[in-house]
Amino acid sequence: MPTNIRDLAQELQLSLATVSKALNGYEDVAAETRDLVTRKARERGYAPRAAARNLRRGRTDKIALFLNTGIDYVVDYLGAIIPGAVRSAQGFGQSLLLYTQTDADPEPLRQVCRAGEIDGIILFATHYDQETIDELLASRFPFVVMGRVIEDERVSYVAPDNYGGAYAATTHLLEQGHRRIAFLSRPELDTAHEARSRGYRDALQAASVPLDERLIVPTYIEPNSGRAPTQALLALEPRPTAIFAFHDQVAIDVIREVTAAGLAIPQDVAVMGFDGLRAGWMTRPTLSTVRQPLERIGERVVEIIQGQIAAPGGPAVQEELPVTLELRESA
Repeated sequence: MPTNIRDLAQELQLSLATVSKALNGYEDVAAETRDLVTRKARERGYAPRAAARNLRRGRTDKIALFLNTGIDYVVDYLGAIIPGAVRSAQGFGQSLLLYTQTDADPEPLRQVCRAGEIDGIILFATHYDQETIDELLASRFPFVVMGRVIEDERVSYVAPDNYGGAYAATTHLLEQGHRRIAFLSRPELDTAHEARSRGYRDALQAASVPLDERLIVPTYIEPNSGRAPTQALLALEPRPTAIFAFHDQVAIDVIREVTAAGLAIPQDVAVMGFDGLRAGWMTRPTLSTVRQPLERIGERVVEIIQGQIAAPGGPAVQEELPVTLELRESA
């Protein structure tokens, strides 16, 4: 059973107040007593609660990045965002922590916030529980949603221009002469999926190209989720001459399957991704994509949290950052 502050006080025959002050570095406790208490605490494996440890200061100098999806699939995406977030946090004298929860249960997130372990939280998740959002808002706990638009004027978020990126990618493929352009979608990402789907559809409509619903195939947040959908698309008659994938990781699956089918890229089937991950440079051919400003997204979410810490209860900050079309060999 973990040692608590009462156990330490009883063993050392000191008052709770003295032990607490010694552990928190109060100067009105004799140096010998502080040394005795801290040494005994280490021996007994005592770890003070974060909130108590920082009670006098009123902050922990820590912010958390919280995700509730498997990290394996998003590690490249996070790897591009985290440097910007870390630099920004360090500039404010803070540390960035990572919390993972691979299901939709919001309780771990709530417990972290209630326990006072952190000063603010970056939400990067596939599921947003409205009750949790309402609780964070009611308590004025600093938080921001990363990568997704949230249709609530009270909630701060930073996201890429999903609609504009999808419209530009589809328009480029149309300008290359493609008329059967498939879209590998991601329905579980709600607002991001809606925006990219709308960009794809609007670009086709602007070019007077009829929409073929058979060319829109869903994918899911799991490894290799683009393989079976690509195989299904290639089996269509006539097959698509271009495939626009919701994420670069899905586009990499597409390249593998198209190549395995004995088809040439981009001569037989062009491929377009969305993200701008480094992995896109390692494919053969290299992947054309919509590049998100990932490092800047990381910087902005931290900056927004700092603003909330400095001025609790202020208006929400909602930003969609511009994206760029990065053309390589696959399209």
